Amino acid sequence: MQLEATATDNVVLKTSARTSVWSALVGVAISLTNTIIQILMIYWILSAYGTEFNGFVRISMSVAIIGGTCEGALGVTTVILMAKPIMEKDWITANESFSTAKRKYRNKLWSGLLFVTLISILYPLEIALAPHFLQGDDIISGLTAPTQNATIHLWELGFVCFFFGFKQVVSSSIFGIYENVLEADKQNYLRRAIILFTDVIVYMLIISLLSWINFKGVYISPVLVFLPIVIYPFIRGFMIMFYVKRKYPWIKFYSDFNDHNLVRKSSKLFFSSLGINILMNADIIILLVVLGTSGLKTTSMLSIYMIVGINIRIIMLNFIVSFREYFVSQILKEGRIEWKTYTNYELYTYIVAAFSFVMISILTPFVATGLFGNVIAKDFNETDVSAIYQAQALKYIFSGQEFSILFGLSTSAIIIVQGQYVLVQAKGVEKRTTKWLNLIAIWYLITASLTLVLLYFFAFKSGTVDNWISRMIRYFYIIKLIFIMFTYFFLWSFTWTHITYNSSLKNVIPNFIFLLVPIISTSIFINYGLSKFALINITSEVVGEKIKVDVGAISIPTIISVLAITAITSLPICIILPLIFRPKIGLNIIVNLPIVKQIVQKNSSKLKIARFIDAGINAEEEADQNNQIIKSLYDQIEENNEVIDNESYFEKRYKYKNTPKVYTLKANEKPTNNAKSKK
Repeated sequence: MQLEATATDNVVLKTSARTSVWSALVGVAISLTNTIIQILMIYWILSAYGTEFNGFVRISMSVAIIGGTCEGALGVTTVILMAKPIMEKDWITANESFSTAKRKYRNKLWSGLLFVTLISILYPLEIALAPHFLQGDDIISGLTAPTQNATIHLWELGFVCFFFGFKQVVSSSIFGIYENVLEADKQNYLRRAIILFTDVIVYMLIISLLSWINFKGVYISPVLVFLPIVIYPFIRGFMIMFYVKRKYPWIKFYSDFNDHNLVRKSSKLFFSSLGINILMNADIIILLVVLGTSGLKTTSMLSIYMIVGINIRIIMLNFIVSFREYFVSQILKEGRIEWKTYTNYELYTYIVAAFSFVMISILTPFVATGLFGNVIAKDFNETDVSAIYQAQALKYIFSGQEFSILFGLSTSAIIIVQGQYVLVQAKGVEKRTTKWLNLIAIWYLITASLTLVLLYFFAFKSGTVDNWISRMIRYFYIIKLIFIMFTYFFLWSFTWTHITYNSSLKNVIPNFIFLLVPIISTSIFINYGLSKFALINITSEVVGEKIKVDVGAISIPTIISVLAITAITSLPICIILPLIFRPKIGLNIIVNLPIVKQIVQKNSSKLKIARFIDAGINAEEEADQNNQIIKSLYDQIEENNEVIDNESYFEKRYKYKNTPKVYTLKANEKPTNNAKSKK
């Protein structure tokens, strides 16, 4: 009896779980590897070339990602349109999408390279000229590296910026279509494994060169250190292309094939996601433009802080985006979703956002300071007195309680906005929100940039007021938070009108209270109670004509105590509070967490199989019978479709049928029966 249950359990569970398990394992490996690579890269870049150059590298990577947004929209559309033809082995339709997408990718190659070349010329020029026009200082000829006080020239900065842009453009324009084929055929785990292999090879080579510079104390031009990035797209691309050509020999390019649906949908997707992307990812770009040369060190410090915060946000967003498939099925079935279902989902997103706020606002400053604090302080020490404002910004970002709260609030706001946008995507009405989202994003860019520029020239007297960089960062994040909340309330009202039915105010205020209570209580704890358990001590002072920055060491026991504080703080206010006031929903949320849900489903499958065995039913035979019934129904539907599609069928049935006559009754004509009766 036990053997039969085990065999049946293997049949039911293993076949359905194998692909998802591999994909999850590879995804976890890539996430961990990328985090380790980012930490090592930043650490060794700071040691070899300094804080300003690290900020330059972060900006170059951000610009390269923004430049690939359009190709990303094309890739998503291609994957969606190729998935069904590949599954149904419809080679003609699949090749039509493949050929159109490949031609679109290749057409964007030269325009992308032109964009990257212009950025790699204009960006170093902006670094050189901004101090002269904003502060009246001399034109900068380059950045100073701590290794032997060498100068990193502008042309070297231009080449490094070009390398990152070249990697992005070539990866998408030449090899992106082959990655789309793997994604469409649910082979994304293989694609991600190849990316993981390439990341390890190329970036570990760069990290080795950077570490060699630090150990030997010999200066090497960053052009030579970052040159391996040029070969990155070819290693990754040729491996994927070779596999696709071997695995899918029927995939071929036809120059006369053109899928107008793909072209139209990719353009719509690009514009529909543009506003959301600007609101979420424009921080460093805006601050760099406004702060000028001072923005290099500032954005470098912000990028270090964001590594921890953004990775937490990505992990938390996975808990929300996973609901998209469920809502797609619900909306397809019923047209809209019930208000009760929506409020339960809203409560779930609020809990995720509140938990993210607790983790980011408490944990991120300690992790960032522990990893990079001493390296940044070393780069500040013995520098000119004019860098005191950047040193004040360092203290504000890493040890200031205010910034951790503002950054946590903006991250939580992005999470609840993304939660609303998931419903819009499930409904398939992104086009109807595009106009307003893009308008909000444009006004965000204009308002943030104009406000900060006016503050710089008038309130802060061209950067001569104490703590002016810290105050600029504060005002920027307040503006960002206001516009993100505008976006959220717009999407919430759209959901009220177009996505839910029986909409009411029921559970709206309680849900909002469940969001506010953790945020308010955590903010009070950070301001008045956290310093009693753990403290980040950063001091900056002017000694003669030089700056001295001292960062207190963050010990392992301190990190452990902060983790314990985070757990103790988050669990009662984020989980227990909903369990007390809405126990059914609170338990449902816990049961639907990914790991818990998988365990519950596995146990329910085992119990179901055990009940079959107790009733004397063979589960394998039952499954085979169900498959045979489904196959026979499918074959019957296919036969009916073939009959209907046959032109002779229509000719035989309708050729000799008379067209029915249609009679129209005009308003001025009266029925004859009524006329006779009146007489």
